[in-house]
Amino acid sequence: MKAKKVVSTILGLLFVVIVICGVFVGTYVFSKPSQLKNTASRVLILGYWSDEEKDMRLIFDQSGEFTICKDSDESVTYATGYFKVNEIDKTAGKIKLLVMPNDQRDESYEMGEKMKFFTEITFRNIDDKTPDFDKGWTFMSTKQREEVMKAECTAMFIMNDANETVYNCKRTRTVKEFNGDEHAEERTKS
Repeated sequence: MKAKKVVSTILGLLFVVIVICGVFVGTYVFSKPSQLKNTASRVLILGYWSDEEKDMRLIFDQSGEFTICKDSDESVTYATGYFKVNEIDKTAGKIKLLVMPNDQRDESYEMGEKMKFFTEITFRNIDDKTPDFDKGWTFMSTKQREEVMKAECTAMFIMNDANETVYNCKRTRTVKEFNGDEHAEERTKS
């Protein structure tokens, strides 16, 4: 009788732990970055961020996925996974990362991981000089499109590692990221 109770208690605790972990992981995997104008998520997902001096590239995707790789060689991947920007507290400037285990990942790069898979990046001083047009990409003139694509944007990213490594990054844009539209480039050519 006691053995059944002990096994039942252990299975109950295991179930609770699995549910809590599932909910926690699910909030990263299924939450997409905010697409609203003038939000930190929107600025972050509109291209990839490079620090050429320290040879680092951070890519934040429309779907909520991220990649951190070498700027000079994208095949050298330091981390991939899902991200979530703290939009509630505007002063915090935190990006929470769920780092996925990956065979191709270069684990020599220390990201300051907590519990092996979770870490944060702090971002500061986002300076986005993109002009604000009231129309979508398709309806912009060629000159307006050029202004948008060539607009400078810089930010400072601070890793949560032992040294609190700082990356001063510039954003490079592509047409796809402007509206999250994979066919935007094709339409601009016609």
